Amino acid sequence: MTECRAEYDDIEVIVLDEDDVRDAVANALAEAGCTWEELQQQAADGRFKSRRAHRTWFVVSSFMPIPASSVASGRK
Repeated sequence: MTECRAEYDDIEVIVLDEDDVRDAVANALAEAGCTWEELQQQAADGRFKSRRAHRTWFVVSSFMPIPASSVASGRK
């Protein structure tokens, strides 16, 4: 058991709090160039405006539901 643990000693784990997650979601939406609501609609339609938007949905949807009102609009 100790040998397995030593194998991963060089891996750093960063634990995010709710504010960190909210910031990460807002940044991802900004990079995708859409709001959470727009991204939800693209997912519902099964048509994403870009590959980045599709990748953003894949990642961000796993962190939701964070109320959309608490996440920045995603537009720069």
